[in-house]
Amino acid sequence: MGRPGPGLPFSVVHPPLPDQRHSIRTRDGTVLYAESFGDPAAPPLVLTDGMGCNGSFFAFLVPHFLKFMRVIRWNYRCHGQSEIPDEPGRLTVEDCVEDLFEVCDALGIERAVHLGYSMGVEVVLDAAHRAPQRMLAQVLMCGSPGRLPDTFHGNTWARTFLPLIYATVTRHKGHMARLWHSLVPTHLAYLVSSSEFDARLVQWPDMRPYLAHLAAMDLEAGLIMLTNAAEHDTRPFLADIKVPSLVVGAYRDRFAPYFLAEQMYEALSDSELLGIRGATHSAPLEQPDLVNLGIEDYLFRRGLLARP
Repeated sequence: MGRPGPGLPFSVVHPPLPDQRHSIRTRDGTVLYAESFGDPAAPPLVLTDGMGCNGSFFAFLVPHFLKFMRVIRWNYRCHGQSEIPDEPGRLTVEDCVEDLFEVCDALGIERAVHLGYSMGVEVVLDAAHRAPQRMLAQVLMCGSPGRLPDTFHGNTWARTFLPLIYATVTRHKGHMARLWHSLVPTHLAYLVSSSEFDARLVQWPDMRPYLAHLAAMDLEAGLIMLTNAAEHDTRPFLADIKVPSLVVGAYRDRFAPYFLAEQMYEALSDSELLGIRGATHSAPLEQPDLVNLGIEDYLFRRGLLARP
């Protein structure tokens, strides 16, 4: 069993309506939410989001690929319409990997193209290492192979402050939660954070759904998951992963600096690198045509899609 998460629907700016909505009870009783789009007989594309995200960075990707594929997106534990597990220890990257497999099982998907964005990159990489037979290919977009705070803005200051932030939140949970819920979903938060993305291309209406979801999350549960992701690392086994891989990196990304994309490209045995010039961590919103067509071209060339 679990308790309700934020309860918000997927926060895509102009969402296509899903063909099916799914509630999936996992091994520990926590119920996850997923949606599927497109022809059930088409090749499946499973989207695994970033920490604190609820689909808004897939706003242009879903409608583009449902023309060719069956597109599935799902909510992590404590995100969106998925539940928060009763046990805080079940908010790990390893749980997210198991959840990914259970979502696929519930939807009858044996093999799929898996796309991970931001923290979803390390979830997909871990899944590819554990069960490569379930992967047609993986697309690793704007993410890190692990230990997220170690490379945030190209330094380790986030690693230094994370324990202090967690201690403050747990000690003053009520006050911190009220402050978080009141400040994060505001235009002021958009302006303060605009140095992290291209505000000419990602404007307030585009970022508002993400900030609204982030503000509605259980702050303590989110920090527990982030703290675990800070210790999780796929680098020790990257060279063992033989799954065809497209690594998508943004040159101006300060959450997951571009050198991480280069490292993954060099370590993975069957990989290609797509660099998005001028883009930040919000590349799929800033330059959607380049991102979508780059992924589409890769899948066509690898024989995973039939050209129309």
